Amino acid sequence: MIDHARYSYWGGKRAVVIQFSRDCPHLCNYCGQRGFWTRWRHRAPVLLARDIARLHRDHGVEVFNFADENPSAGRKPWRAFLEALIAENISVTLVGSTRADDIVRDADILHLYKKAGFERFLMGMENTDEATLKLIRKGGAIASDREAIRLLRRHGILSMVTWVAGFDDQTDADLFRGLRQLVSYDADQIQALYVTPHRWTPFFRIAKDRPVVQSDPTKWDYKHQVLGMARMTPGRLFLWVKLIEAVAQLRPRALMRWIWHPDPKIRHAIRWYCHAIRWYYRMGRRVWLHEVSSFLFRDRVREDGRTVADHLGAPQDHEEEASRVARQPRRGQLESASHSQPAVRVDGHRL
Repeated sequence: MIDHARYSYWGGKRAVVIQFSRDCPHLCNYCGQRGFWTRWRHRAPVLLARDIARLHRDHGVEVFNFADENPSAGRKPWRAFLEALIAENISVTLVGSTRADDIVRDADILHLYKKAGFERFLMGMENTDEATLKLIRKGGAIASDREAIRLLRRHGILSMVTWVAGFDDQTDADLFRGLRQLVSYDADQIQALYVTPHRWTPFFRIAKDRPVVQSDPTKWDYKHQVLGMARMTPGRLFLWVKLIEAVAQLRPRALMRWIWHPDPKIRHAIRWYCHAIRWYYRMGRRVWLHEVSSFLFRDRVREDGRTVADHLGAPQDHEEEASRVARQPRRGQLESASHSQPAVRVDGHRL
């Protein structure tokens, strides 16, 4: 029903967004997905592989971007999907997001990831400070983050890591230490984000008394500062984030990898995406310069005297937890529960 020629990604290649699963079994307290889904579930692995093959053969789609929060949460169905897609014998590019500890868990089957077509994984590491990771209940560890990057590189898969700034008590020293740790991780790509509270997450209660510096709700998207900090102005934090992005991507080792990478598909991906060398990297150049221009001339980042609670209202995380407890099936009843759930209607449509 759509003209696939009008949708491209990964350097002009015909692309679609697909989804294997929904929800995530982890309990990160800042994650906005937690309040939407009540249990992790997935599509039939073989049927999804067939859909991908059909889109590639019939419509020329080359790139498949997974929208899942955590597609590899279940090792058995995830491996079944990889093997089914390999059996289709097509040459496609797959990109997606997952957790670093899932990559470490799957060290023995990462060759299947590559053979199926995966060229990049975004891993939400969020921070390089152990105390912050405990605060947000990430459940990860610095050691597994490093190992995941190493394993992906060994198998010829790009690693993109997200790093979140804007926690209340961060200082210049904290951000400099974060920069050094990110460089030591030696990931292929970095995506710096800003901490953003949602009413339906437990993190909202932690942030409810912090000042708001961005009142425009369309800017609450993780790529814009929305919270004031105790020891740093918005402009100072912005400069740190841009510096971290530039240094992480302009490292000599990263540049040499771009120039000499033996896999032409990976070289193409690095050239297309990277934030570094603004006069050379097409998409990264436009995004980086647009963010700088927006902050200076359009975003109007400033405190107006209101806190997060004043701006958004009361917390809603109790509703999320009630939903999760009420609808989570007991062990051994997952399959029967999936067939016995009552129908849900939205605007008169049965889902």
